[in-house]
Amino acid sequence: MTEQAPLAPPGIFKAYDIRGLYGEEMDETTAYAVARAFVRVLGRLREKDPSDLRIGLGRDMRLTAPAMAKAFREGLIDESAGFLDAGMVATEMLYFLVGSRELDGGAMITASHNPKAYTGIKLVREGALALSGDAGIGDVRREIEGGIGPPRTRGTFSEEVDVWDDFHRHVLSFIDPEAVRPQKVVVDGGNGMGGPMVGPILEQLPLELEEMYFVPDGEFPDHEPNPLLEENRRMIIARVQESGADLGIAWDGDADRCFFIDGDGVFCDGDFVCALLARAALAKNPGATILYDPRSSRAVPDLVEAEGGRSGLSRVGHAFFKQRMREEAAVFRGDVSGHC
Repeated sequence: MTEQAPLAPPGIFKAYDIRGLYGEEMDETTAYAVARAFVRVLGRLREKDPSDLRIGLGRDMRLTAPAMAKAFREGLIDESAGFLDAGMVATEMLYFLVGSRELDGGAMITASHNPKAYTGIKLVREGALALSGDAGIGDVRREIEGGIGPPRTRGTFSEEVDVWDDFHRHVLSFIDPEAVRPQKVVVDGGNGMGGPMVGPILEQLPLELEEMYFVPDGEFPDHEPNPLLEENRRMIIARVQESGADLGIAWDGDADRCFFIDGDGVFCDGDFVCALLARAALAKNPGATILYDPRSSRAVPDLVEAEGGRSGLSRVGHAFFKQRMREEAAVFRGDVSGHC
C-alpha cells in the first residue's frame, strides 16, 4: 500500500485512541500505518517477535469502517502478525475477544460517539488493557514518524471469528434474571452497535422493551450517537414520558457507554449512576474498593463510605482507570461520561 502525506497528523493521536475526520485527517493509509506501528509496539510490550503475535480486530457500523479495517488487516499482514477478525462488533465485544482468547492485543475500528464524518482506532494490549497517550499511543505515533519502511515477510495466520453467541452467553452468566423486576424500558441504540449487542441480552429478562434506532446505520439518520449531548436524548426522553416507561437507556455509537433516563424523563447524571452501581457492588463485595471519576460530586464517596466500602479517585479515561482497577483490586469504577 502506497503511503501518502500527511500519513498521520499529530492531532489524531488522542489520550485514549486515534481519531479524526475521514479523508482530511486520516484514511486507509493511516490505518495501514497504525497497524504496522502497533505490531512493533505490541511486540516490544509482549517481548515477542511480530510473527508470534495474535491480535483481535473489530469494526463498527460506520460507512468507512470496512475499508479502514481492510487496510488495517493489510498492515498486520505486512508486519507478519497473526490476527482474528471479528467483523462488525461493538467495542466491548472486541475487548471480550482479546480477553477470552488470551490474545496479545486488539484493535477496534471506530470513532465511538463522534459524528458521521469521523473515523478512528482504539488499541488494546493483552487483557484488553487500553493503550493511552501516556502508554502506547505515543509510541505508535513515533513509529510512524520514524518511517514505516518496506513490508516484512508477510504473515500467513488469519481467522474470521464469530464472537456474538459467546459474548451473549458470558454476559448472561453473571445476570440473575429472577432478580430483575418486570418493567417497561425504552432503549435507544442510536443506530450504533448497542442494538445487536444488548438487545438479545435484554430479551432474556422480564422486560417490555420499546426499541428506538436499534438497527446499525452509519448514516445516523435520526441523531448523532452521543447521548451525553442534550439534543441527542430529547427523543428518548419524550418516548419515556409518552409511553409511561419505567426507564430509558441510550448507548453511544460503539456501545461502550450507556446513559439512563428515569421514569419521569429526567436524565441521570453519571456520578449518581456510579453511586447506585457502587451500592450494588458493595452488597456483593462488602468492604471492597470503589474507584470514581474526579469530576463526580460527593455523592459517590459519601455513599461508598456509608455502605462500608473504600473509595478512591482515578484519572479520567477508561485507558487509565482499567489499569488502576487492577492495581487496587477494585470491584467497580464509574465514570461521569458513561464508562463503567
